[in-house]
Amino acid sequence: MGRPAREPLAGREQELSALRRSLDALVAGQSLVVAVHGEPGAGKTRLLAELAAAADSAGLPVRFAEVSRPPSERISEHSPAVLVIDDAHAVKWAEWLESLLRVPPSGPVLVALAYRDGCQWLPAALARSPWQVTRLSPGPLDTSAVAALMPGTPRHVCAQLVAASGGNPLFLSALAGVSPEVVLSAIDPRGLGETPLPDAVLAVAASEVLALDEVQREVAYAVAASGAPADLDVVVRAAGIPEAVVLRALDDLVAIGLVRAHGSRIAFRHQLVRAAAYQSAGVTWRTAAHRRAGKYLRAKGGPLPLQAFHAARTATYGDVAAAATLASAAEVVLDSSPATAARWVDRAMQILPHGAGERLVPLLGRALGLGGDLTRARDVLHQALATKDEPEVVRACARTERLLGRYTEAEALLARADTPGTAAERAAIAVLLDDTESCVVHARRAIAEGDEVAGHVLVALAAVRTGLRGDAGDEAGTKENGHDPWAAVRLVDGLPDAAVGDHLAGLAWVELALDRSAEAARHVRRGLDIARGTGRRSSVPELLAVDAALALRSGHLDRVRTSCAEARAVATDMGSAELAALAAAVELSAVLWQNGPEEALAAVPAPRSPWWGEIAGLAVAESHLVAGDYAACVRHIADAVGTDLGRASGRDRGTWAAHLAVALVGLDRVDEAAGFAEEAVSRGSASGHYARSHVFAALGLSAAARDEAVRAITGGPVRQARARELLAEHLAAGGDLGTARVELGKAKEGYLACGATWLSTRVRLTETRLGARAPRPRRPHGTVEALSGRELEIAELVATGLTNREVATRLFLSRKTVEGHLARVFTKLGVKSRMGVAQRLAARSS
Repeated sequence: MGRPAREPLAGREQELSALRRSLDALVAGQSLVVAVHGEPGAGKTRLLAELAAAADSAGLPVRFAEVSRPPSERISEHSPAVLVIDDAHAVKWAEWLESLLRVPPSGPVLVALAYRDGCQWLPAALARSPWQVTRLSPGPLDTSAVAALMPGTPRHVCAQLVAASGGNPLFLSALAGVSPEVVLSAIDPRGLGETPLPDAVLAVAASEVLALDEVQREVAYAVAASGAPADLDVVVRAAGIPEAVVLRALDDLVAIGLVRAHGSRIAFRHQLVRAAAYQSAGVTWRTAAHRRAGKYLRAKGGPLPLQAFHAARTATYGDVAAAATLASAAEVVLDSSPATAARWVDRAMQILPHGAGERLVPLLGRALGLGGDLTRARDVLHQALATKDEPEVVRACARTERLLGRYTEAEALLARADTPGTAAERAAIAVLLDDTESCVVHARRAIAEGDEVAGHVLVALAAVRTGLRGDAGDEAGTKENGHDPWAAVRLVDGLPDAAVGDHLAGLAWVELALDRSAEAARHVRRGLDIARGTGRRSSVPELLAVDAALALRSGHLDRVRTSCAEARAVATDMGSAELAALAAAVELSAVLWQNGPEEALAAVPAPRSPWWGEIAGLAVAESHLVAGDYAACVRHIADAVGTDLGRASGRDRGTWAAHLAVALVGLDRVDEAAGFAEEAVSRGSASGHYARSHVFAALGLSAAARDEAVRAITGGPVRQARARELLAEHLAAGGDLGTARVELGKAKEGYLACGATWLSTRVRLTETRLGARAPRPRRPHGTVEALSGRELEIAELVATGLTNREVATRLFLSRKTVEGHLARVFTKLGVKSRMGVAQRLAARSS
């Protein structure tokens, strides 16, 4: 066995730990077996290589057995020793290995072997063996492991790579440099064969299939062409060879682990292998197999979607029966797999006589809209509306216009006729335009029409947008207005996925506004699972935006950036600049805290929805504040919501008031600021006490300013850290430098924990200012006590052997700054070299 390159190994920490323990046991005098088993490409060979390298580093002799012949020397001649047997399932000397496993040698030996799942004789031999056996089964790598293997790869791309490869390291290697979206499309069982696998991926994924004998290979092709999973009787018909031959070949395929049997249903081990087998079969063989399978299913009255799967690959022009099958099946899978429905309708329209497919245009438009192909969906649906205003088509077209951010056009469509069943869509548009009164009217009408899920969610959204909190303190207002946000939660949690998929983003916004982050996160996860599982991409960007908003609240700024990047990518692919702007609006605060106000102000989006625009507007106001441009902040707030905040939503008016109060303090307009700070506090804004602290400080009320800063230490981690930084400034102004440093240290810890790099850099400057204001006690020269804190920090690093450049990098300083500090260290310690520094520090320690 050759030794593979020692590339980074991620996601195998438990296996590596077990290997280290096994080597320790060997050195202690034990004989043992390490058996690594798994599917092809799982990383078995790599783990054996890691074990061999570790043994070699420990001075232990390592021998590698060949598949063709057993080791020529006695295994115990050089004990303790390691014998490595890769591909043990395929050795030509199974009897020799079984004999070894029955009778351990006299000296300590570690036998490390790897074999594929599906091998039967080796597990049986290990079960009978008196050896101590450590069994390792490396599973698929997860997103975190892939991110560690591929530094710099966006998190959502890592997730796509995991989905495309199944977490198999061999397939992951094959995907290097290949778009994971292409592979995901190629292996999608609903569109099998429509997107070819790239050559490099095909070569790896098809290798097992191409190594089979002719009969086994054709049966593997038949399994690939029959469905996922495939029914045994359909496989037999698709193969076109005698049933007994098919069954024997299937037994072989199961034994080698290429396919897995679940009762009478057969499935490939991985969709990538299925796609490779299907592509390798060739178009002529595939078409004949689909015809045979389709004929059998029609005769037996098989499931419509399975009939359509085969019909889509065999239908010819003028085949009206096939077109009817495709259209009927598309209706069946419209909600569960809209992209598949769109493909089937497209194919039906292609094979029907000219003009006969016009009746399918509305169905095609609905399928395209749900699947996220918004631009084409809009064109198709407007084409359908040109002939007839069907309620379903009107709703679908308005929904598409809304997702594209074309709210005026959507409203005009719905107003063209009083179409029944459009109340929920009217309410959805109204809440995006911050017309909460109209939203409630339409939402209640939707409930009356039977669309209870959409109606209750939209009533709840309107409630929180007007500022109702739905908690005990707001109970009277909630009942008086007939708004019960929790009615939506109770209703949604009791319904199946198909009934709630489009409404989970709205529900999560409600829960986020009510500070119910755990419930919001649960519904976001459910929504994303539904959307990704069914291909309903149209709901993905908003769900990811809510996920990012949750991450912002909890202080996970890197996750904010990751979710927003994926949301923008999906929205852009869908053709929705509006949904991309929503993602950018949510991300703006994270950009501010990580990169500073200059980058944040350069990345301001312009969504058409006033609600989503308010998200961005608040981040812009805060960017001006932290940049110290108070006049710009006041101008921005006046432009966005008016000088009296009259255009602010009830939900966010308190935050606008807090930002305005801080800006007015900065402009010495303290009397005006006081009123807005009080409004912010009265509205329960998390920033209210922060603003009032600024006002009290400007009025010279130091104690009150400190108290308000303490009260502001609430909400998410970033908000708490900012309040602590403000408290530290008030304490320092009052002369309490010791407590100020403690609070500033907590603020810095909070920033670092959240990944708020710009804020953590800024707080270091504040620390420097506080240090400059501190009285400096005289320290005797010639002793370590003479050094300042920074000088001691540099001295300790120098004493470990770091160069000036390395010290500068470690402490985020320039090299000249380090050189200046080090020169003062030499003077204060009375030494002339770096060795002298190390000796002085060592003497102090002793």
